[in-house]
Amino acid sequence: MYYFLLVVFVFIAFLLIVVVLLQRSRGDVGTAFGGMGQGVFGPGGVDTILTKITYWLGFLFMFIAILLALTHPSKRSSLIKDEGARAPQKTQQSIPERQGAPPGTPPESKGR
Repeated sequence: MYYFLLVVFVFIAFLLIVVVLLQRSRGDVGTAFGGMGQGVFGPGGVDTILTKITYWLGFLFMFIAILLALTHPSKRSSLIKDEGARAPQKTQQSIPERQGAPPGTPPESKGR
């Protein structure tokens, strides 16, 4: 079911992009800041068929996104809960033994 919803989700996303790009612009930037231009919502009004399709596709897009999040096949619990439940692992680091000086260095004198 998850993969079916995923295919539908991608298809709806593609349709939503196409429908938004097909819509006519609502006017210039001046109409957004109080200028009347061709009316508040342009000459076609608010309830054009493309606007209604955009609303429904947007609703379906969000609804299926929530369903996909709830039905993911690898349902893991919270990462925060997982971190708190795990016991910290102690690692031992070995201290390297003192090795001789590399060749070519003068020997240390202890009498100084």
